[in-house]
Amino acid sequence: MAMRARRRPLPGWMATLVVVAVGVLIFLPEPARRVEAAGHQLLAPLQFGVSRLLGQVQDVAGIVRQVGDLARQNDQYRDEIDRLQAEIARLRELEVENRDLRNLLGLKQRPASPALLPVRVIARDPSPYVQVMTIDRGTGDGIRDGMPVIAWRGVAGRVTRAGPTSSKVLLITDVNSSISGRIQSSDERVSGTIRGRPEGGLLMQYIPQEESVQPGDTVVTSDLGDVMPEGLVLGQITQIRRRDVDVFQEAVIEPAADLRRLEHLYVLADPEPTR
Repeated sequence: MAMRARRRPLPGWMATLVVVAVGVLIFLPEPARRVEAAGHQLLAPLQFGVSRLLGQVQDVAGIVRQVGDLARQNDQYRDEIDRLQAEIARLRELEVENRDLRNLLGLKQRPASPALLPVRVIARDPSPYVQVMTIDRGTGDGIRDGMPVIAWRGVAGRVTRAGPTSSKVLLITDVNSSISGRIQSSDERVSGTIRGRPEGGLLMQYIPQEESVQPGDTVVTSDLGDVMPEGLVLGQITQIRRRDVDVFQEAVIEPAADLRRLEHLYVLADPEPTR
């Protein structure tokens, strides 16, 4: 068997240095404290840097948790906002329906007044030169040709072709539409013929030249011609066309009802039988 290598003893000078160092630390505490202080001075910046780094890591972790909490809260707020917006839209629809009924209540209070049959617009003629729309009621619901169709602001048109389940309505702004009207603010009951204009809106024709007509006057339906019930609002005069050489003057009228955005309407059907 090979013999183990014998350990080499420490050199004499190294052993002497160790003994001296231990003696200094034991019998001379002041140099020992100085050595310790020097060690602290050398290690303090490193310790401060490590502590600061750990603090920053903790701050970042806290921020990450806060961001997660805020994201969850924002999702909850978005869901609540969507719910409230849907509720507001529903309440607005109810408000519009109630307002329609309140504005049309005056018609229901007249003797032998027509029945108000609610209808919805389901189609429009795609041609820009034809002002015709389709409603979701027909002869099966008591609708017939010639019946007036109104919105809560004013007259919209009249039924021109009633089918079994749907009907065509000619708007008052169509060039083929012609109804009798009068100026509401006039004591002389100035009347004329209301026609649709190709460029949009209405035109009141055959107004006697000597009659006083002003922009802002309200125009309503007349009982002449037996097409519409009397007193339904048509619109407001925006412009007067007058020439001294003409026998009649004309008035441009802005329709009271917004005929471009019609959705809910009423057909003035035959009066309900009295009991």
